[in-house]
Amino acid sequence: MPRQTHSPEPPRANRRTFLAGGLGLAALALTGCIPKETPAPSTPTATDEPVIRTFHFGSAADPATLDPGISGDNETFRITRQIYEGLIGVDRETGAPVPQLATDWIVSPDRMQYTFILRRGVTFHDGTDFNATAVVANFEHWVALPPDVRSNSDQGFTQVFRFNDQLPKLPDTIPEPKPETDSNGNDIVDPQAEAHHAAQEELLESLRSQMAADPFTGATTGGSANYFGSIEAADTHTVVLTLRKPITGLIEALTLPGLAMASPTALAAAPASGTDTSALSAHPVGTGPYKFVSWEDGAITLSAFGDYWDAKAIAANSTSPTVVIFHEIRSPSGRLGALGRGDIDGFDMVAVTGLRELVREGKLIVQRDPYSVTYLGMNRSNPWLAKDGFRRAIAHSIDRSKLIEQFFISGTKEARGFLPASLGIKASDTYFGPDLNQAKELLEKVGYDGTPIPFLYPLNISRAYLPLPALIYAEISRQLALAGIKLQPMPVDWTDGYVAKVRSGEIPGLHLLGFNGGYRDPDDFMGALFASNNRQFDYDSAILNAQVLLARSMPSGPERITAYEGLANTLARDLPALPLAFPISALAFNDTVKNYPSSPVLDEVFSDVRLNT
Repeated sequence: MPRQTHSPEPPRANRRTFLAGGLGLAALALTGCIPKETPAPSTPTATDEPVIRTFHFGSAADPATLDPGISGDNETFRITRQIYEGLIGVDRETGAPVPQLATDWIVSPDRMQYTFILRRGVTFHDGTDFNATAVVANFEHWVALPPDVRSNSDQGFTQVFRFNDQLPKLPDTIPEPKPETDSNGNDIVDPQAEAHHAAQEELLESLRSQMAADPFTGATTGGSANYFGSIEAADTHTVVLTLRKPITGLIEALTLPGLAMASPTALAAAPASGTDTSALSAHPVGTGPYKFVSWEDGAITLSAFGDYWDAKAIAANSTSPTVVIFHEIRSPSGRLGALGRGDIDGFDMVAVTGLRELVREGKLIVQRDPYSVTYLGMNRSNPWLAKDGFRRAIAHSIDRSKLIEQFFISGTKEARGFLPASLGIKASDTYFGPDLNQAKELLEKVGYDGTPIPFLYPLNISRAYLPLPALIYAEISRQLALAGIKLQPMPVDWTDGYVAKVRSGEIPGLHLLGFNGGYRDPDDFMGALFASNNRQFDYDSAILNAQVLLARSMPSGPERITAYEGLANTLARDLPALPLAFPISALAFNDTVKNYPSSPVLDEVFSDVRLNT
């Protein structure tokens, strides 16, 4: 087994297969949602004809690209996970890292060097051998990506190694709290503000000394806070990865879809069109159980790869799909209708509005444990959202429990922070809960004059963290109106670059978005959302950046947990975004499907699907 220096991992959520909660358990008991075995269709008796088992899956959107190294789109990753594999895989039951294209790994005592022993006898779909040269070629490809292309990545090299990040420049001191005039005309300083100021000064000095004691080492090809040092082939099937500073969750992070291995032959090929960044964008080539066939008219077709290295796993599942077709069906009602007609065998992003019908019809409902967060972003480039009191007024105006009750599947929990409970990090005690009177007082105190606040929300999309965005926007709008906050609705079609518009900060205001965790480490969430200046919030806190940087490298244990709890406190007070929910997400299937391998981190490979054939 792989030899690691990691401490015990945080608690891991178990995979739950059937819908839980009030509606789910009651309805399942009455109707039964386990599909009946259906008779096998008549097939030719000739033994030389290959058996074809086709699995039709309804996707919420076409992928933005089929190159996972430059994508931040879960619809891309859903498809590329069938085609590509990484050095490290994910255990289907626990979410723990397991060997995949690397059969073993050795971590140096200082956690700065990782030696990976590569699997032998593996070939890419184009016949290219998988070896150390291929691994080095992939890392060199990621390093050489243009900055504007690299910025599109969301679960890959740039995020894990923080390749573009710069060291935070800590301030010399924390500004003292300003006095306020009381009813008697006296200038007084809030004692709580004074206590917070003292704590912040203490934190600043602690961060300054920690950063001086634990610097980055070696030259960098990226930013000054880039963790990547080098990658070298020690021999044909051994690679050595050297860091500039330890990354505690690195092995877990290497399971991300954006760090999957592509054929070096395909990496070197010219793009198929002038709009594609790489040849992989339209024609992916990996080592996975399925190979790419075509992408036409909103449908992507894959077929089983006959030379797949893990023949034993394929043989163990005699009813896995041999052909997979992804169909773009953008609306929840459209996917529901397609399933009912038998046009597709299953779909993701079951909406609570269609759940009763699915349960009533006895469909197989497969749910995932919560590992995503829905949030309301607040961009401080807007002069009103730059005011602490105004952002807190928004938080006090919103009743998250009502949003969850109306638009999320039973079992969804209110988010009082950005880290799911399964990571074992306590949420901050700072909580701006629903309080309409407090919201109105804060608005009066900041002098809000009724200026409409732009509010971006997406159309024609469903995500695990945002199942019904237009309806969620409407309810938040209603709640804010009760406090006296006016909005300027700004709906944007998802495929018209909604995420890019939000992340660019080009329309400063409120926005709905979320994040689906890709591996089990708190840095996955904190690093992706708040590691460096993020223009979607226009929030650039040197103290927070330093906290994230230092926590990333701390060995697993109580000190690291305390560090992330400190991060949670900073975010709760600064309020760059309001966490709303940790959603339960679910998939639905016809009785053509017997079992589906759900995963909280969405690592769902269709060779593990069992069909009723």
